[in-house]
Amino acid sequence: MSLTRRTVIQGLAALPLAKAAASDDGSRIALVIGNAAYGFAPLANPANDAQDMAELLGRAGFAVEHRVDLGRQQFAGAIGAFRQRLQQPKVKEVFFYYAGHGAQLDWRNYLVPVDARITSARQLMADCIDLNALVEQFARSPGKTYVVILDACRDNPFGDGFHVQNKGLSEFDAPGNSLIAYATSPGRAAADGKGRNGLYTGHLLRELAIRNVQIEDALKRVRLNVRLSSAGRQIPWESTSLEERFLVFPDSLPKPGEAELARQLEVEIEAWGRTRSSQDAAVWAEFLRQFPSGYFSEIAQARLDRLLRQARDEVLLAAASPAPARPPEPAPEPAPEPAPVLHQALPEPVQLP
Repeated sequence: MSLTRRTVIQGLAALPLAKAAASDDGSRIALVIGNAAYGFAPLANPANDAQDMAELLGRAGFAVEHRVDLGRQQFAGAIGAFRQRLQQPKVKEVFFYYAGHGAQLDWRNYLVPVDARITSARQLMADCIDLNALVEQFARSPGKTYVVILDACRDNPFGDGFHVQNKGLSEFDAPGNSLIAYATSPGRAAADGKGRNGLYTGHLLRELAIRNVQIEDALKRVRLNVRLSSAGRQIPWESTSLEERFLVFPDSLPKPGEAELARQLEVEIEAWGRTRSSQDAAVWAEFLRQFPSGYFSEIAQARLDRLLRQARDEVLLAAASPAPARPPEPAPEPAPEPAPVLHQALPEPVQLP
C-alpha cells in the first residue's frame, strides 16, 4: 500500500498521544472557552469545539482551564484569573482558544458572553469582553510564547437587538513572540459548521494533533482546507510575530541537520517534478498540504489560486449563460395528395347483327 500523508495522519491519530515534558512543571497553560447557549442567536458547535480543543491541549501537556457558556461575570473572572496565571515566571507557553460570538467596534474586538443583551454600542463595550485588553497583557509579560485562536466570527452576533457596522473581528498586530489566528479574514463571517465541529476548528483539531509540526505550517494547511471546503467563501487568517518554534506536540527528535534538510529538499523537488504540469487543483492542494512552507509553496499557491478561479469562473459562466435554444420543430410534411384516378376509356359497344 502506498504511504500518503492522509494514511500517515490517520495512523498518528490512532496512536495514544503522550504528554509533553512540560505537562508536570506548569510551563504550558491554556484557557479554552466555548460559548454556544445564546438566547438571541444560539450556536451549534462551540461547546463541542471547546471540549475537543481542551482534550487535545491536555494531551499535549498544557494545564487547561476549560469553560463553557460563560455569562459576563464568569467570563471576566476567567479572563482575569488567566491573566494572573500567565504572569508566573515558570510559564513559558500560553494558549488561549475561544469559540462563540464576537464583534468589533472602533477597531477593538469583543467576545460575547451568553447572557449579553446588547442594544447599543455603549452596552457592547460595557457588557462584552475586550479581547485587546487580554492581548495587551502579553507585552507586559515578556519572555513567553503566546498563541491566541479565535473561532469567533459568526454572523449576526446580537440577533435583532443591535447591528454592528462591520462583520467579524478587526485586524490588529500580534505583540512580540505571539500568534493570533482567526477563523476567517478580518471583517468576514465564519461558518458555524454542520457536524460536531465548526468548519475552521474541525480542520484545526486535525492539523494541530500531528507531531513535530510547527504551528505556522499547521495553520497554512488549515487555511488551505477551509478555503477549499468553503469554495473560497471563508479564508482563515493569522497575524504572527513568533520568534521561536512552537509545536503543540513537540517530538523528542532533534532539529534536522544539514543532511536531513538536503534529503527533505530532494523529496520536495521530486514531488514538484510530478506536480508542476498538472491542471488538477486537487493535485496542487495535496502538494501544499505536504510542503506548506517549502521552496515552491508560493508558486504552488499561485497555481492553485489560478485553477480555482478558472473553475469558479466556469461555474459562474455556465450559470449565467442562457440555456441553448431548442431547434425549431420541423414543420410537418403535408399529407401526400391522393394519386389521380386514371379513367380508362371503355371499349365501344359491340354491335350485334
